[in-house]
Amino acid sequence: MKCSFFQSSHCRSCELLDKSYAETIAFKQLALERLFPLDKKAFKDPVTLENDCSGSRSKAKFAVFYEGDQITFGFTTKEGSGKALETCPLHFAGINDLLPVLKNLLNKYQIIPYDLKTKRGELKYLLISKSSEEFLVRFVLRSKESMDRLRKLSLELGQKLPEVKVVTANIQPIHQAIIEGEEEIILTEQKVIIHKFDEFQLALGARSFFQVTPEIARRLYDAISKEVREDKPTSLIDLYCGVGAFSFYANRWCEDVTGVEISKEAIACAKESVLINESKIDFHALDVEDYLKINPRKFAAVLVNPPRRGLNSNIIGFIKKIDPEFIYYSSCNAQTLQRDFLELSEQYQIKSLQLFDMFPYTAHFETLICLKRK
Repeated sequence: MKCSFFQSSHCRSCELLDKSYAETIAFKQLALERLFPLDKKAFKDPVTLENDCSGSRSKAKFAVFYEGDQITFGFTTKEGSGKALETCPLHFAGINDLLPVLKNLLNKYQIIPYDLKTKRGELKYLLISKSSEEFLVRFVLRSKESMDRLRKLSLELGQKLPEVKVVTANIQPIHQAIIEGEEEIILTEQKVIIHKFDEFQLALGARSFFQVTPEIARRLYDAISKEVREDKPTSLIDLYCGVGAFSFYANRWCEDVTGVEISKEAIACAKESVLINESKIDFHALDVEDYLKINPRKFAAVLVNPPRRGLNSNIIGFIKKIDPEFIYYSSCNAQTLQRDFLELSEQYQIKSLQLFDMFPYTAHFETLICLKRK
């Protein structure tokens, strides 16, 4: 992938962009193998992007600031200054094309970018997500001062670009490098966009987590589906299930699937997807640890996809009490994955380990480890 921003040292977020794509995969695979010095037979081939990485990322996060007298989208440096970055080649087709339209509307409705130095202005960040056909646009604001104007902007944006289905305002009043706040105000009639993965239609709301590289995400979900088909568990619980993507793919081969996630919005999306796909998955909006404390039910398989911090010893203890025959663990942090596996290793052995290149040209990657009870 060619990127003028990297070549000019304007942006170095893709820190491995000076290597060939094959070299980046070898680098990541070696890092994973060092954490898990296993028989090579345990490792499956890495799952990588099949074509150029350009246009592979479905989410974009922009800081908003003035460059001269022009509204500009980009990122904020450690020193607090803004750097323009409006044509990142990683973004899904159509995301960068939205920016000129949004600039004109922000100017028209006088929604002023927030200034870090003077602490004045309203608009802090612009967050855009795209499914195969639909856009979700979020404006992160300092306060509700510009809400009436933003509602008018939202209406005109939908008229100009009907593919923009969801527009929201997120209120983040704190003067810190926190991208979003707790309050989300939906400004459109439609509340979710729909991601199409194979036979599934998955609802995604403004504050719902979703993998950033759909091509790799689909293959990760399918990998879980294949493991479930092979192992034939009679029941499965999906912890940290988000909007339920893993649950739906597991449900292809396991009729008894339960999903648990602390985010009420994510579970609302998951339940909407149940209706759309006419599935029978039982989703619960509750903290994972709290759920496991009050629900001692046994499951034949446990699937976990925790945040970067991984699991904790309490949750691992609850998983051991469930005593599943199989554990499927998807992780975006191989270090915490290794730590958690060590706590499970007395009772479980590794069936397979596989790298998924969810974050191309960076040192980060997703790992799927499949465990079987000894």
